[in-house]
Amino acid sequence: MIEPRNKTLLFTAYQRLLLRVNPAYPKRAEIEKDLENLKIGFKGEYRIDQAIKETHFTDAFYVLPNVELKVSPHRRIEIDTLILTERFICIFEVKNLKGTLKFNENPYSLHQTINGKTYSYPCPQQQTLRAADSLHYWLRQQFKINLPIQIAIVLPNPNVLIETAPTKVKLLSPREIPLFLQGLDTHSKIVSGNHLKQIVSTIKRENSPFNIFPLAEKYNIPINHLRTGIVCPCGGNGIRTTQRTWICTRCKETIKKAIENTLFDWFLLYKSSISHKECSNLLQIQNRNTVTKILKNMKLEATGSTRSRLYHYDYKKDLVKQEASLVNLIYV
Repeated sequence: MIEPRNKTLLFTAYQRLLLRVNPAYPKRAEIEKDLENLKIGFKGEYRIDQAIKETHFTDAFYVLPNVELKVSPHRRIEIDTLILTERFICIFEVKNLKGTLKFNENPYSLHQTINGKTYSYPCPQQQTLRAADSLHYWLRQQFKINLPIQIAIVLPNPNVLIETAPTKVKLLSPREIPLFLQGLDTHSKIVSGNHLKQIVSTIKRENSPFNIFPLAEKYNIPINHLRTGIVCPCGGNGIRTTQRTWICTRCKETIKKAIENTLFDWFLLYKSSISHKECSNLLQIQNRNTVTKILKNMKLEATGSTRSRLYHYDYKKDLVKQEASLVNLIYV
């Protein structure tokens, strides 16, 4: 079973940030570049997932993307792709780099040369070795087992030349993944199918990826540099034409889920909480009862007294209650 890589929310956040940020903001080019790198990285990860699907595993297997575990009070690990079977565990560190790569040791580093310019990065060999050592420790502490852990660095970009290869970690292209994994699948069984399910469930429960939201904080963008109101996906402003309808002033199309998407923008971009006044200013709705109903019909945790009340969003949950249709609350 392969867990999907859910990058849709992050893509959406970047796209909405570019729609709402001031066109003259100095870091706009940086945001655009980061979005492009995100797209490139996702394409590389997709190629890896497709290669894993081509693998003929003997028994049940689980593939968990983007795993972050706290293995001890003072150590956390990040794993791009974690593969678990009854016979072995495999860690893939994915580096979607191009150009000429030189893996240095003593001390560990990675040098990338593109068009005559050289860039230095933390060494993925060291990162992968550290992740394997930490996961070994965590498994012994949690389950008293010693599953063999194999590691590899995967380079999805075909436009890469290796000047100096790492000596302790294997390099793979996506095409090499199926045979590499099938070679590992010859180990004897170490755990039962039920025991493996228990391990996977524990990892998924304790997985705590870094929360990048609200995205504006990453780029130190002040709130007054972001547009308020209803914004169409095409970039035009929304104008309210009826009690429940907003039309884009640019493309003239009806803006679907105008309120829901605008409030979602707030939590993805601005802050993890919102006050009654902030919601009123954001949606440009002055009727206090209407704003109150909107906030209460969302999956938000309220704190504070009536005057200072804040509504907090949990990024692991849906924003809108299933039975609620926020547009139906707009009656003035």
